Amino acid sequence: MLFSQVAGQEEIKRSLVNSINNNQVSHCYLFEGPEGMGKYELALLFAQSLFCLNFHDEPCNECKNCIKVNSLNHPDLHIINEEGKGIKREDIDDLISSIYKKPYEADIKVYIIKDAHLMTPQAANTFLKTLEEPPGDAVMILMTVNSNLLLPTIVSRCHVHKFRSVSKETIMASLKDFDGQTAELAAYYSKGILNKALNIVQGKDDILKKREEIIKIFDRIINNDSEIIYELENYFDDEKDNIDSIIEIMTIWIRDIMYVQNNLENLVINKDYIDLLKLHGKRMKANSDLIEFMQNISNDIKSNINYKLAIDNMLFKIQEDFK
Repeated sequence: MLFSQVAGQEEIKRSLVNSINNNQVSHCYLFEGPEGMGKYELALLFAQSLFCLNFHDEPCNECKNCIKVNSLNHPDLHIINEEGKGIKREDIDDLISSIYKKPYEADIKVYIIKDAHLMTPQAANTFLKTLEEPPGDAVMILMTVNSNLLLPTIVSRCHVHKFRSVSKETIMASLKDFDGQTAELAAYYSKGILNKALNIVQGKDDILKKREEIIKIFDRIINNDSEIIYELENYFDDEKDNIDSIIEIMTIWIRDIMYVQNNLENLVINKDYIDLLKLHGKRMKANSDLIEFMQNISNDIKSNINYKLAIDNMLFKIQEDFK
């Protein structure tokens, strides 16, 4: 892989390349960001670049070191917690035993620690001692969803890179080989996470299928009397773990209806349902405060307010605003 093939994170890529070119590579990096942001992929690419015998802003992908890293078969590349199940004191003891030995083939050793926040307190304190006196021929790359879950003393000794959401335009450019409408929907529903967008267009993430399901349910709610609310109680009870996503899909739908009402169809997300949006737009109250209400319901559920009562209130409110 090449840095130019990684979508987004331009500032981070530039910083990593410059650190190699200027011989200013730090002993420890922290890659922070949500799952699916490409932290692991960029960590591997950085490791490959450090090992590469012909690095010129990009790894050559041809030297023996590049070939071995690409196959995850380089003896000086160590991946800790590859399964993401947790990091015990024994794991850090093994790391320490390895880190103070000379590299096998390269001039350096690289350690990628996945989900570093899963270190036990004992493991974290032991690892901290290594950071206080790091060997000169080792580079460590820690990965985490949230740096606040790590010891502050560990974070303070790392060069921190925060992974940002990738723009919709960048994601769509990366999905140019897929259907345009599906790519646009994936770019929006991925929330700026490229790997999630890829999973959506490849059918590995069912968010668009769930969207279709919720739109149909929404249509049933506003086209039936209050009895439908009681019929749907089992559905929402079964979907309790997914309620955040359901409320978000409904909120996007309501927002799209408002755009249609105000002749702003170019801002609509669910363009493939434009005819249904127009039908709903004819029925929705012009001064509806439904989006704010949906946010309040979401907050109530997160605050452990009676779930069934919150859902019933949401469904009754939707019906009221579409009478």
